[in-house]
Amino acid sequence: MGDVVKVPTSAQLLLAALKCHAGRVAITFGETSWTYSQIDDLSDKLAAFLVAHGVGPGVAVAVHLPNGHEYVVAEFAILKLAAVRVPLNELMGVPELGYCLDHSEAKVLITHAELPRANGLKKPPLMILVGAISGQLPEASQFQWDKALAESIEFRPLIATPEDTAIIAYTGGTTGLPKGVRHNYGRMAWNLFSHVTCLEIRTEEVMLLTTPLPHSSGYHMAAGLLQGAHVIIEGRFDPVRFFELCRDAGVTWTMMVPTMLYRLLDHPKAGSGDHRSLATIVYGAAPMNRERLEEGLLKFGKVFLQIYGQTECPNLITTLSKDDHMNSRLLTSCGRAVPMVELRLRPDDAGAGEVEVSSPYLLTEYYRDPVATQQALQEGWLRTGDLARIEDGYLFLVDRAKDMIISGGMNVYSTEVEGVLLQHPCVKEAAVVGIPHPDWGEAVTAVVIAQSSCESEEIRQFAKARLSAYKVPKSVHFIEEMPLTQYGKIDKKRVRAMLVEGMDPALERKRRIADL
Repeated sequence: MGDVVKVPTSAQLLLAALKCHAGRVAITFGETSWTYSQIDDLSDKLAAFLVAHGVGPGVAVAVHLPNGHEYVVAEFAILKLAAVRVPLNELMGVPELGYCLDHSEAKVLITHAELPRANGLKKPPLMILVGAISGQLPEASQFQWDKALAESIEFRPLIATPEDTAIIAYTGGTTGLPKGVRHNYGRMAWNLFSHVTCLEIRTEEVMLLTTPLPHSSGYHMAAGLLQGAHVIIEGRFDPVRFFELCRDAGVTWTMMVPTMLYRLLDHPKAGSGDHRSLATIVYGAAPMNRERLEEGLLKFGKVFLQIYGQTECPNLITTLSKDDHMNSRLLTSCGRAVPMVELRLRPDDAGAGEVEVSSPYLLTEYYRDPVATQQALQEGWLRTGDLARIEDGYLFLVDRAKDMIISGGMNVYSTEVEGVLLQHPCVKEAAVVGIPHPDWGEAVTAVVIAQSSCESEEIRQFAKARLSAYKVPKSVHFIEEMPLTQYGKIDKKRVRAMLVEGMDPALERKRRIADL
């Protein structure tokens, strides 16, 4: 016990929670529930199978699964081996999936039989397939999930040290290639503490998670399980199902992105007694429309808690508390720094500045990318790439220095989408920006210069075949000339303004000439 207090790791804390809360219900998926003891037993079996195939500290295990109890079992099995978890979103495109598997050097891939497979890998990992039947396993390196857990193999847990790599989480890169954000077991312990204390997660909590576990929801789930909460996992968000679960299961805590909140607000059950048990709605990942947030306060009451974070500093850089939401002046802020975070701005001439963060749970590095690490981490401070101003300790985001678009809570890097569009034979130039949208927060939108005749839908379908679904432009617009900055670069602010104003690019060019 002394070691846990002296040198905490996320593995020690979470594995102790399985024993501490053994008889309580841990998770529910669909109509089935599993206790902490059952999750402990299932993860023991998977860990035994994995260790027999060479998994241990420093060995990467990729988890490419839809939401379900298998994801939870896989996470705890990896913790028991002090191994490296590589969480991969089920919506990830095939090229991106292949890159992440190669870059992380994953030795094992736990995936679902119905999800796409990456081809041409440098060193194909051993595969464990959920939902597979015997006829679907033509290769010796593929195993069924049920059979892997059924094998009787001697197992002895391995102990993680604080410096062992716990997670390599992939996030979009400005070069178009994802970056592997490396976190170690020691820092993830502090991150767990921060989630529990800042997000009001109690032992009696009934948590409802409907967003992908490889992203923010996975961190919330871990914090809930540390506390002994009952976590209800859904495969997707459905407003009808949401209100049913609030009424029948007594949901007290949930997390969602603004697009989901808008769906709830538009449902006739919003403001009814069906959600009287709901005490906390955590939201983040994208700015929320102020009018709709005010509507939410009227219908749901004092339950909203906003978070601002990054993969590099998981989920929690700032929070806007429930009390803060009662102050209308603060509804456009993302809150104040949480207790384990220090904030500062790198000022610019416009009165804003780039947000820089120091915290005990920052990333340790960008995996196998020393240049990106050196650029982002300087003397213990992370350069977030977000521009903001600070007023009375409250952070107000004003722009994203890295041209990142957040659509439906998912991060989209414009350069990645542009690179795909430029592969189309008729596209000469392309610029991708995020346009304010009442549901998605930002809609991925493209403007292109065509060098031959083609239709916008043709370009969209071309992109759809090569990108994850949430990265595909919602619309493609043709223009004759790209607006440029004085340095000869595409002026994305002007592109965005033209699209928002519905302005004809040709007329805009004439107006700019006249202004000169």
